[in-house]
Amino acid sequence: MRIRTQFKLLIATIIIIPTLCLIFIPLHYYLTSSQRYLMQGYKQIRNIENLDISDDDWNTLEEQLKNIPDDVQVAVLYENKVLISTIEELPEGSELSVFDLFDIIHSTSHSYDYQMQSPLHRNRMMYERPDLKPVEKPNIKPDEKPGELTDINTESHFFVISRTPIPTREAKLENLRSVYIPLFLTLSAFVIFCIVYLIRLSRTISSSITILEHNTQRIAQGELDKSLSQNVKKGYSNEITSLTQSIEKMRQSLKEDQEKQSRFIMGISHDLRTPVALIKGYTEAISDGVVADIDSVKNSLDVIHTKADQLEGMINTLIDYVKLNDTDWRQTLVKQALLPLLEEFAQGARLTGEVYKRNIETDIHINENTCLTMDRTLVMRALENLFSNAVRYTQEGQSISIKASQTEENIFISVSDTGCGIQPKDLEHVWELFYRGTNSRREQGMGIGLSTVKNIIDTHGWNISVSSESEKGSTFTITIPTEPCVQTKTIQ
Repeated sequence: MRIRTQFKLLIATIIIIPTLCLIFIPLHYYLTSSQRYLMQGYKQIRNIENLDISDDDWNTLEEQLKNIPDDVQVAVLYENKVLISTIEELPEGSELSVFDLFDIIHSTSHSYDYQMQSPLHRNRMMYERPDLKPVEKPNIKPDEKPGELTDINTESHFFVISRTPIPTREAKLENLRSVYIPLFLTLSAFVIFCIVYLIRLSRTISSSITILEHNTQRIAQGELDKSLSQNVKKGYSNEITSLTQSIEKMRQSLKEDQEKQSRFIMGISHDLRTPVALIKGYTEAISDGVVADIDSVKNSLDVIHTKADQLEGMINTLIDYVKLNDTDWRQTLVKQALLPLLEEFAQGARLTGEVYKRNIETDIHINENTCLTMDRTLVMRALENLFSNAVRYTQEGQSISIKASQTEENIFISVSDTGCGIQPKDLEHVWELFYRGTNSRREQGMGIGLSTVKNIIDTHGWNISVSSESEKGSTFTITIPTEPCVQTKTIQ
C-alpha cells in the first residue's frame, strides 16, 4: 500500500472513531436511561381507547410493560384497583382512592420521581385550578369546591403510574462510569491501534529506506553487473520501494553506458591501430634501410602522410563527437530559415554525386518563410553524414534521393539510396556508437557518423527514423514540427 494512502487512512481513523464515540456512547446512555422512559414511555398506552380491558387490551399492555427498564417501577390501576404493580406501596389486588394514592406519592416523593398517565374513554378526570380556565365544564355538584381532585361520573377509571429512584451521588457516579468507562476503553483501544499502526508504518518506511540505501550504495561502489535486490514483502510496496525499480533502470542504463564506453575505447583502438601500424612499419623500413632508393622512400613517405591525414581526421571526428555531448552549444540555437540550408545541401550533394558517379535526385518543397530554431552548422553536418553514408554504401550508377516536404504540422526531410541496405539484425543498432553492421565491415569508418546524427537531431527536439531492406536500399527520415506554410518554392 502506498505511504500516502496509509497516512490518509490513519488520519480518517483519527477523525472518525473519536467522533463516533462522542456521538453514540452518550446517545446509548440517553436511550437506555429511566428518566427518558418516564418522559416518553407511555405514548402507546395513552392511545388505548377501550377501557373494558379486553384480551387485546391486556396483550397490548403486556407488550408495553415488557419494554420497561429494570429500574422503573410500574403500577396499573383500574377503577381504583391495582391490577399490576412492581411498586412496594401498591400491592397487586389492593384498592385505594385517589387521595390515598396521592398520599403515597407525597410520602415517597423525596426518594422517587413519579409519572402518571391516564388513557380515558367515556369518563374523564379533571383537575381544576383557580388560575386556569376549564377546557370542559361537566356537571359539578354545588357543594364541590374548585381546585379539588374530583371523580366525575366515574363508571371506569384507568391509571398507569411509573416511578424511578432519584439518583444519589453514588448512582450518578455509576451512571458516569457507565458512560466514561466504555468511552475510555474505546479511546484506549483506538490509541493502541494508532500506536501499532504508526509502528508498522515507521517500520515499513525504515525497511524501504534501508533497501533503497543498500541499492544506492551498490551503484555508488560501481557494482553494475548484478541486478538490485527488491526484497519487499507482499503488501509492503510503496513509493520508496518503487524507487528501487527506477534505480534498477538507472543501473541498467549505467551498465549500457559502461559497455558503450568500453566499445568506444575498443573502437578507437581498432580504428587507430591500422594507420599507426602502417606508419610504424614504413618508418622502420626507411630507418633500417630496407627502403633505400629515392622513389621507394618517396612512396613510403606518401603512405605515411596519407595515414597521418587519416589519423587526424579520426581524431577530429572524435573531438567533434565529444563536443556534441557538451550542453553549452544547445544554449546558442538561433531561429533561422530552413530553405537556404536545404538548397546549399542539395547543391553540394549534386556536385559530390558527379565526382562519385552517383545519380542524385532532389525534390524539395519548403516554404520560403519557414524558420526553425537550430544550429545551422550541426544540422548541415547531420545531413552531410546521412548523404556520406548513402554514398559509401552505393555503387557507381546507383541513385541517391534527397526529398523535403511540408504539411501544416511537420516538415519531412529524407535521404534515400538504392544500395546494399541494412540487415534486419543490424537495424536496431545503427544509432549506437562504434557499431558497424555486416555490410559495413568492408568500408572504412569508425561507426560514429549515425550516432552523431542521432545526437544532433534529438538535441534539437526532432525525430529521425530509418527503414531499410537488404539489397534494396535505405531511407533516413527526419521529422520536424513546424508552423503552417504560406508560400512554397520548388527546387528540381
